[in-house]
Amino acid sequence: MEHGLVMVATPDQVTQAELDEALDNERREQAVRDAFASDLYSRWQGYREARREVEDEWLDALRAVKGEYGPEQEKVMEQQQALSRVFIKITATKVNAAYSRLIDLLFQNVDSFWDIVPSPLSDIPAAIKQQIRMMAIQELLPYRLDPRTRNQLIQERNDEMERELLTEALEKANTAAMKMKRLIKDYLINANALTEIKKMVREQVTLGTGCIKVATLNIRNHEKWESEGDEWKLTDHQSIEPDIEWASVFDLFPDPYSHDPGKPNDLFRRHVLTKHEFRELAGSPGFETDTIHAILMESPQGNHVPEDYERELRNINNNDEQYVTPQRFDVLEYWGPVDSQQLMEYGVTDIDEQAEYQANIWICDGRMIMARLNPLKPEAIPYKFVPYESVLHRFWGIGIPYMMNDSQDVMNSTGRALLDNAALTAGPMFQMDVSKFPEGMSLEDAKKIYPYRLWFYDGEAGEGPMIQAINIQSNQKDLSGIFEMFRRFADEETSLPSYTHGEQTQSLNKTASGMSMLMTAANVALKSVVKNIDDYATVPLIDSLFNFAMRWSDSEDAKRGDLDVVAMGSAALVAKELQSERMMNALNVSMNPVLGPMTDHRYLYNEYLKSLDIDPDKALRPEEELYAQSHAPEAAGGGSRSDGEQPSGVRSGGGVSSAPTQVAAGETGNVPGFNQFARPAG
Repeated sequence: MEHGLVMVATPDQVTQAELDEALDNERREQAVRDAFASDLYSRWQGYREARREVEDEWLDALRAVKGEYGPEQEKVMEQQQALSRVFIKITATKVNAAYSRLIDLLFQNVDSFWDIVPSPLSDIPAAIKQQIRMMAIQELLPYRLDPRTRNQLIQERNDEMERELLTEALEKANTAAMKMKRLIKDYLINANALTEIKKMVREQVTLGTGCIKVATLNIRNHEKWESEGDEWKLTDHQSIEPDIEWASVFDLFPDPYSHDPGKPNDLFRRHVLTKHEFRELAGSPGFETDTIHAILMESPQGNHVPEDYERELRNINNNDEQYVTPQRFDVLEYWGPVDSQQLMEYGVTDIDEQAEYQANIWICDGRMIMARLNPLKPEAIPYKFVPYESVLHRFWGIGIPYMMNDSQDVMNSTGRALLDNAALTAGPMFQMDVSKFPEGMSLEDAKKIYPYRLWFYDGEAGEGPMIQAINIQSNQKDLSGIFEMFRRFADEETSLPSYTHGEQTQSLNKTASGMSMLMTAANVALKSVVKNIDDYATVPLIDSLFNFAMRWSDSEDAKRGDLDVVAMGSAALVAKELQSERMMNALNVSMNPVLGPMTDHRYLYNEYLKSLDIDPDKALRPEEELYAQSHAPEAAGGGSRSDGEQPSGVRSGGGVSSAPTQVAAGETGNVPGFNQFARPAG
């Protein structure tokens, strides 16, 4: 409607204009998001190409563990017409030995490889010190004292109050640490963390690098039966729980310029989801439901394109999917920084031009299906890479198969040659002069060779016999020597001697103490691996659970106190292999007649039992019971012998009369020196 020079819009026209504007804004925003998603997809393609050579190393490692030759080696053996195709599976033995020892040392219990302790007490703040000083002065004001005595008493009271304050703070911190540890242990059990960590260690040993996704927020739906009057109904409940997950390194693509596995610049994780799993994302918080439904409508059979490494993995695992329709969706998950200048180029406004934002973005089919700021506090990438053996200036570590690949190749070549030579020397080969065959003999009849067969031929046809035997020289001794030499090389390269996984040799010291020393020496190389697990996996994992508890837990008592996370892997290694030996040596030395009286044998034996994971309180009888038992004869018979002799094995000065004796666990009943268990304290 027009009035003069003024245009007046009707309500219907205003509503339509607002709808058109909102639709234009929505389309513009979607275009920005799709452009950003396309940029991220191009970056992932670059990361994928940069990882090709490492993928080949991983695939070779998996073939070596399974005992299969690669396509290039198969082609060489085909050209050489090799008789034997045997694969000597020493790599699998070494990998299993390393994995089993690490699991046995570190992950027997859900709380054996970590601890929560109070932070070391620092000095009291100056403001609190001043307040304590004033309180000490106020307490002594009513008393008339000379200045020197007053100052001395004030200082003593001041020191006493500071000690009380530190003691109270330490007690509260210990209580908070105990409750926080119990809370984190519950998180680990509910998240099935030990199973996920063991998968990570398996890939770490085999491929050289493992990865664990530390605690992230997971809103879990639970169904629970509840009564409403006389009826029971199934109701849905939601709870906030941490999610811990093993992630295969085949699915992870970090920035190729990253060199520290503990701090990648950014990374992509590739998810291959079924149609059902992709549809479920639409109901997850933060995901774009309309975009996911649009992708499902446009690609009902999925958009999955298998990568080269996926095809090779299926070949290694003998999975034939030729007749199976994948119906999968490729989804990329990005974690890393997003530059504000880049966002402004795509039309994003109301942001700081100089800022950088840590983001978590999901894309599929060139479209963004979820974008949010990093929800973790403090901000960090939740995927933690753990190398088996670190390499300078390289992000990826190396594992057992890579360390011994040359030795494995030589052992395979030697094994094939040995078997081929054994087959050729199993019996003689024959050459026949066909011109000397008797008349009427065919080649088929001549091939029938058996003992005591008679051959007739005319000697006038030429010199030499009709049949000659050819014997091939046996080289098995030389080949066996080469094989054993490279098997020893494999022991050195992997730092896993054969005796650590049950191999027995003639020169091996098979006594208990000898084997203990050998196993202790073999653990020296494993300490670096355990340290990597401590630094790159245990501490970040428990830290993430600690931060999760501080942010989401309702337990206020667990949040009080300055607490630190401690990795116990290295300590567990010492306790398992070295501490028991040291305690045993100390017990043996304490049997000396001079050193025995000055030694607390009960303490040493307590520590020895602890190193064997035996509870000393249950294994040892109480001191009061031993003391009462040792004094029972004195109470009944006057406390001494009629002939004035001392009890057997004890001198009047308290020394032990017998020679030092080797003591074994559980054999302390009649050993001289252990009678001091029965002595009262002091």
